[in-house]
Amino acid sequence: MELIVITRPEMLPGEATIINQLFARGLARLHVRKPGATEAELRALLELIEPRFRGRVALHHHHELANDYGITGLHFTENNRLTQSEGILEKSKSNGFTISTSIHDPKELETLAHCFDYAFLGPVFDSISKEGYSSNLPAGFRLQKHNFPNEVIALGGIHAQNLKSALEMGFDSAAVLGSIWQNPDNAIAQFENLKSLQLSLKSSQQSSFQQSSFQQSSCIPGLKPGAIDLALEMHAFAEKQIKPKAKAVHCPGFQPGDPEKKDEAGFVDRLHFISNETGTMSHIDSIRLALEAGCQWIQLRVKNRAEEEVLPIAWEATQLCDRYGARLIINDFPRVALAVQSFGLHLGLTDMPVPEARMLVGEKMVIGGTANTWDDIVRRINEGADYIGLGPFRFTNTKQNLSPILGIDGYRTLMLQMREAGHSTPIIAIGGITPDDIGGLREAGLHGVAMSGALIGATDPQKTFYQIQQALC
Repeated sequence: MELIVITRPEMLPGEATIINQLFARGLARLHVRKPGATEAELRALLELIEPRFRGRVALHHHHELANDYGITGLHFTENNRLTQSEGILEKSKSNGFTISTSIHDPKELETLAHCFDYAFLGPVFDSISKEGYSSNLPAGFRLQKHNFPNEVIALGGIHAQNLKSALEMGFDSAAVLGSIWQNPDNAIAQFENLKSLQLSLKSSQQSSFQQSSFQQSSCIPGLKPGAIDLALEMHAFAEKQIKPKAKAVHCPGFQPGDPEKKDEAGFVDRLHFISNETGTMSHIDSIRLALEAGCQWIQLRVKNRAEEEVLPIAWEATQLCDRYGARLIINDFPRVALAVQSFGLHLGLTDMPVPEARMLVGEKMVIGGTANTWDDIVRRINEGADYIGLGPFRFTNTKQNLSPILGIDGYRTLMLQMREAGHSTPIIAIGGITPDDIGGLREAGLHGVAMSGALIGATDPQKTFYQIQQALC
């Protein structure tokens, strides 16, 4: 997870302008914490945040405003969490929200509900914004997550001089408040400095993990001769491409996939954007458009090209997704996914089987698979796919070798079979889907939708994304 920013508890002059600038510079998640604000005051602030950025907001208070503004994150303060049943928390998750909470004692991780996507733990250091709010962590503290499978975020007194120490303690990321808002005129520069520093530190931490992963996989049975050599060559090429840029303050940087990411996922996103290439738009152009609109789950789908051609595109897509805090899925190329340490891999019906890909990329990477029939669905479930892309819904120009079209009746039939068989693997509808189709697909039981042309061809992609998001909630 990338750096998180938390607002000051009081309203600040020009705060919304700074917030929009932070998002434009790549802020992945903003926690709006205004404990004393009325609903009307909070609405006034949210109105001033650009619609394309609201999906990156998490609310600490007045959760009822989330649906009105397309907000995807709900934070439960420690007191609030203790008054909620796990059923209520799970309902928030099933409604598509990312949920988080705060703890002050590391021992609370032993019993913390696993439905939380991440938890703040603090104060790790003496607070910058709260006088007298001091760290109570012992010297030499090392984070133990116990049974908690998701991310733990360092909170309290984080600044450029101690960020490295926080990550070395075992925290997945950090949340900052005082170091950003102590001098609002310097907030953007402070954020860019911290973001660049964290990306550099995380990259260094992961480099040894990547190398050992490649070496350990050299004895994987069933791999084609030279597969590991190619992956190592890809890794070496990628290191050369990214390292010279890592020192630049404005560089989005490279944040390799975290080995805990699959556990942190909690649920598969409801909107999957599929990259496309046209006569006037490259795959990277289409991904940039989707990210600027607000998409957080991006699938790079490059067809009819060799692995060595796909790798540079995948690295550029990785940088873009890191900048926006989005998850990147690589379609069809497991060794490219391994080389760039993407969040996930998607496999078509004629691609490498899921178990073979799993042996190559490891247990932590999310793997999805395409299906067209009930037999395909059963095969994917038995293979251990984390989600299934089912389609096509209707004819689409973005895919060659189209399977038989399902239509809404086909989806209803297959989803009924899923329920009767007791299967719960998330199913994503794909193929020529428009925003108007989403309501019927959700009623049929689909978890979400994959889209490409509906966003790329939209007059106002941000408005279209907001409509899609509302329909999926």
